[in-house]
Amino acid sequence: MKRRIVAMLLVSIMIAASATGCTDSSKETVIQEIDYDPAVEAAKYELGELTDADKDFVIQLGYRDCDHMVPSIIGEKAGIYKALGLNVVVTKTGKIMEAMSSGEMHVGYQGIEGAIKSVNQGAPLFMAAANHLGGSRYLVVSNDIKEPKDLIGKTLAIGSSAEAKPEWRNWAEQLGIPVELENYEVVDMGDKDKVFALKAGQLDAFSACDPYGSLVEFEGFGRIMATGWGAHVSEDMEEGWGICCIYCMNNEFKEAHPELARRLVLAHALSIKYLYEHPYNASMMFAEGFGVPPEVGLKTVYMKTIKEGRTITWQFSQENLDNYIQYFYDFNIDEKDIPNIDDIEKFMSTDLLETCGIEDFDTFIKENIDDNFPVGDTYDEWLSKAKVIDGVTE
Repeated sequence: MKRRIVAMLLVSIMIAASATGCTDSSKETVIQEIDYDPAVEAAKYELGELTDADKDFVIQLGYRDCDHMVPSIIGEKAGIYKALGLNVVVTKTGKIMEAMSSGEMHVGYQGIEGAIKSVNQGAPLFMAAANHLGGSRYLVVSNDIKEPKDLIGKTLAIGSSAEAKPEWRNWAEQLGIPVELENYEVVDMGDKDKVFALKAGQLDAFSACDPYGSLVEFEGFGRIMATGWGAHVSEDMEEGWGICCIYCMNNEFKEAHPELARRLVLAHALSIKYLYEHPYNASMMFAEGFGVPPEVGLKTVYMKTIKEGRTITWQFSQENLDNYIQYFYDFNIDEKDIPNIDDIEKFMSTDLLETCGIEDFDTFIKENIDDNFPVGDTYDEWLSKAKVIDGVTE
C-alpha cells in the first residue's frame, strides 16, 4: 500500500513541478559590493608553502541540500577559496559519504549520523571541524492541519525510521500525538519533493531543515508546527549542545596534501566569520545557491546566527559529540538504533583547527559580533543592522 502511495505522490509531484516550475532567485538576489577583501583576510594567518602538486590539485567539496551547510557556498562566492590558493569544485549532493569513501570527494559538509556510520564501517574519513550545533529542523504542515491531532491518519513525509529518532519522539511528545508510526501514512521523500507534494495537496506534513520550512511559510501554503533538534541542547552552548553537522575530510587526501587540508579548514572558518560579519550578503549567497527567494535566505541566516543562538561554528569538543549521542538515550531509543562512535580518536581530530591558525570561536563572537548582532534581536532589528553593514539602501 505504501509503495503505491509513494508512486502516486511522485507522479503528482512531477506534474506539479512541471506546472509551477522552480524559483530562479538569481534574478532577485543582489550580492553587494562591500569592503571585504578575502586576500587581506587570508594574509592574517601564517600559511605553509604549496607544492606544485598542491597548486594543480582540484579539490572536490560537497554539501547537502540544507541550511546547516551554508559556509560551503560562502567560501566559493566570497572568494575565500581562491584567496587561499585553493582550486575547489563545490557540488550539492546527497551522496557525500559514498563519494568521500571512494576518494572521489575530498572534503564535505555532512550530517554527523551518516558520518559516524560510515567511519564505523571503515570509511577513510574523519571530522576535521564542527559546522552546526543543535541541528534545528522543522515539522511543516499544510494549511488544512489546524491542530496537532489533525495529523493522525494523514500522509507524513517524516521517514520510515522516524520512530527510532529523537526528533519525531520529541515532536510527538510536544504535540500530544501518538509516536507510533502505525497511526499515520508515512512515506520517504527528498526535501524538494516534499515541498512540491505539500503544495500540490498530496502531502499533509513533512520534516526538513531550512530553507524548506521558511519557503513554505513565505509562499503561504503551510506553516511550521514544531521545531526539533538533531542533538541535545541546553543553556550552555559550548558544553551543553550536541553537534548535528560536521566538516569532514578524506584521510588519504589529508596525508597526501597536508597544507591543502590546513587551508581548507581555515577557509571553512573564514566562511563562518563572513556569515556572522556580513549576514545580508551571506543570505543572498545562500538564496542564490539554493534557488530560493531572498527573503527566505534572510530568514534562514537569522535563525542560524541569532534566533537559535550561534549555532554555526568551527569549534567543538568531545563533550559536544557525547551530547549528540546522549540525545538518543534521553528518548529511550533502542541501543541498536543509537549511532555510537566506535573509535573517537579515529572519528575526530582537532589537529587542523589547531594548526591552521584560526582564533577561538567564542572570542571572535564576543569581540566582533555580540555588540552589533546580539542574541535576542528581533528579525526586523537584525535585518535593519545587516543592511547598514553591507550598504543596502533599498
